[in-house]
Amino acid sequence: MADNKKTPQDNKIKNAKSEAKASDQANKEHDSDELYYDNTAGTIFSADSEAETGSTKAAQKTSKKQQKQTDSGKTGKKKPVLFIIIAVVVVAALVGVFFLVKHNMPSVGSTKSTYPTDENGQQYATDLKGNKIDSVKDKNGNIVSAGIEELISHVPADIKEVKVKNDNGSFELLSETPTETSTDKSGKKVTTTQKTQYTLKGYEDAPLASGMPDAVANDAAAVTTTNIVDINGKSIEEYGLDKPRATVTVTFANKNKRTITVGGEAPDSAGTYIMVDGDKAIYLVANDSVDSFLYKPMTFLDTSVTTAAEKSSNGTPETATISGTNFKDTLEFKANDDTTVNTAHYKMTAPVNCFVNVTNGSTVLESLRSITADEVIAYKPNDDTMSKYGLSTSNPYAKIAAKFGDGTITLYSSKPKTEKTEAATEAVTEALEDGSSSTTETTTEYAYIYNPSTNIIYKIVTTKVPWVNTSFEDMVFEYVIKADEASIKTIEVTADGKTSKFDLSTETKKDKDGNKTKSTTVKSGKNTIETSKFDIFFQNLESATVANVKTSNVSTSADLTVKITYNTDKEPDTYTFYKGETGKYNFSIDGKIILGNVFDTYVNKIIEDAPKLAKGESITAI
Repeated sequence: MADNKKTPQDNKIKNAKSEAKASDQANKEHDSDELYYDNTAGTIFSADSEAETGSTKAAQKTSKKQQKQTDSGKTGKKKPVLFIIIAVVVVAALVGVFFLVKHNMPSVGSTKSTYPTDENGQQYATDLKGNKIDSVKDKNGNIVSAGIEELISHVPADIKEVKVKNDNGSFELLSETPTETSTDKSGKKVTTTQKTQYTLKGYEDAPLASGMPDAVANDAAAVTTTNIVDINGKSIEEYGLDKPRATVTVTFANKNKRTITVGGEAPDSAGTYIMVDGDKAIYLVANDSVDSFLYKPMTFLDTSVTTAAEKSSNGTPETATISGTNFKDTLEFKANDDTTVNTAHYKMTAPVNCFVNVTNGSTVLESLRSITADEVIAYKPNDDTMSKYGLSTSNPYAKIAAKFGDGTITLYSSKPKTEKTEAATEAVTEALEDGSSSTTETTTEYAYIYNPSTNIIYKIVTTKVPWVNTSFEDMVFEYVIKADEASIKTIEVTADGKTSKFDLSTETKKDKDGNKTKSTTVKSGKNTIETSKFDIFFQNLESATVANVKTSNVSTSADLTVKITYNTDKEPDTYTFYKGETGKYNFSIDGKIILGNVFDTYVNKIIEDAPKLAKGESITAI
């Protein structure tokens, strides 16, 4: 059996028809397109909401009346035609009414479908608790907006001071917008407003992070709601306003003060609950419009640990020292000025003399400019604060001091700590489509860095400060022998009591186009060695890479010695190799300290090939 109960849609059509009839007379008195404000208590109307609808209805009535008058004068023979005409007119009228009502019905997602109507068919707005609130309506009585209010309407330049107390501490931001008076071409004085300057009280000489003070000023100068939660402000504890996350006091240049109380977050990221000026009403605002009120005081300080070099030439250090409890010996470095080994950028001068690993040397020693921390931890720390974060200037875990062309950078580090974070990830296996999830654990290693020049402790991921975790082993050159062939004068290879000596002479020539070319002549005694054969031997000689860095004192006689002299004022280099663990030879570059070992394939090949090459015989590459 059909349900005779009227639906909300039926009521809306009925209301539309009733409003159309009632507004016909009103349409003669008023015709305005302006919006009007419904404050729910003594509503004032400045426009007729249904004037156009009334005019249409009146026109339809007039049309029907005229039609009847015309039909009454026709003869009886015309009655069938008359009935047809009447039927057509009725159908047309009904179609017109249908489209008129449909036109005035609220569409899906429209403003009309959002708000309820009272007994008079007038829309009204409520807060989230159901209390009627103010609204703005259009000429048809439809609510355009409700719950959106500008509680504070200023610009940042109007602010003199912002005081914030939150769960992370408290801070006081002072603001000053200076003006400058000048005279234009006509002699008229012109006042120009300059950029607003901010000072964090108690941190007056500390560099502030770009944009952070502006964020607070922007949030404090203008507060606009997205909804009204409860105009009566009952049960503030439900919204975290009994124990607010932040209390903000804004003082403007005109000495007016406003307060903002920040409560908890609404579910589903709908916003944040606030109260203003102690008023009982509870509002909802966008999360990002009050997030700056939750900042830690240290958030305002610049996270730049070191600055960039003004000149590119100052981007690499001239000298550097790495020390601390993390290192057995102090590591000392200097820029490589040895033209005979142009592949290395740095030299180690302590605890041993050797070239520095090309990749690791650049990574460690060239990481000191433009360091940006993840967080500022403390400003002007005392001894207790330094100790709290594992820092010491007298006995640090790690310290680096580097001299650049534009000054010196000194940094101290704590022992790194690993922080664990959990991240839920959706299962991607096709066999598991039940919405289940797995938990993966990720870790990040941090260290606390103290810069005495800024007097600030920073928190930073250790990948940005590779010197903290480096080692002597990491910094040793990756090749045993590496020299520029054109700078070599002689190579002497001694094994089994026999020495093979090779004399090199390099000649530079210019072709007809002025291009320089170098050619090297190699002799061993009276024998001239073919260039192609010597190239193979030289490539083999330079091919050995360090298998393991492991220092010890030389205690046995050498199985292989390679001595290289140069055609410059550089002292000769002597490389010695000693039997080591199975399949390896230990090597030294000063005959006193073993640096590490290489595979025996390399050493055996040099011992075998040197006498052959000295006789002019052919050899093969390793």
